[in-house]
Amino acid sequence: MQAIILLAGYGSRLNRDDLAHKSQLPFGDETLLSRHLDSLKKLGVEKTILVTGHNKDLLKRYVLDLGLDMPLEFVENDLYASTGNTLSLVMGLQQTDSDVLILDGDVYYPLQIFQDYAKHSQADSFAIVSTDINDEECSKVILKQDGKIAAFITKRLLTEEEKRQYEFAGEAIGFFKLSKDSSAQFVKLYEQNETAYSKTLWEIPFSDFAQTVDISPWSIKEPGCFEIDTQEDYAKALEWSQNHPEA
Repeated sequence: MQAIILLAGYGSRLNRDDLAHKSQLPFGDETLLSRHLDSLKKLGVEKTILVTGHNKDLLKRYVLDLGLDMPLEFVENDLYASTGNTLSLVMGLQQTDSDVLILDGDVYYPLQIFQDYAKHSQADSFAIVSTDINDEECSKVILKQDGKIAAFITKRLLTEEEKRQYEFAGEAIGFFKLSKDSSAQFVKLYEQNETAYSKTLWEIPFSDFAQTVDISPWSIKEPGCFEIDTQEDYAKALEWSQNHPEA
């Protein structure tokens, strides 16, 4: 298995100009990014592809200075400011030739939860945590009758029809897997719809992708996973990590 970390974005809502990149948010002696890399090293992934954009040179130097003994590749998305993270994902997938584990760079998680997902989930799957169905911002996952993912709904509430037709599963927290064949199919779907997809978040094309490819949900019941978009999000994740050092 190979891995991709999506790191191109600026993270303007976090308002941390003291950091070269929001993935450098500190958690004790670690950062979000050093935790990601350590987790992937423990998994023994074949290689890790880091898709960079904002402050790409400083971020690359930070990673190299960690001195990690693991295969790393850097892909530069110079269009990050005018595109969505779908383009970064596709650029990363184009460098893979195996099943792949993808991480948003702004996610905090307990190590065991992440390792369990990586080792035991289906090859085409998304990690999902509990959330409020009325949270307009989060990436809400709805399921078909067969239990597979039907769509990802973000930046809006579910319609009454969607609530009747589908089961609400929770929030896609920001790490997921694709098989080698599905990666190639997703890249092809993007290339066929580049104008529509290039400026979108990955939730949009994956909702279309889920119509023809079975994608399984991996439900995480334990607490401790956070998507960090704002300083408030970071404060919550940091407090949780300080109260649960064993994680």
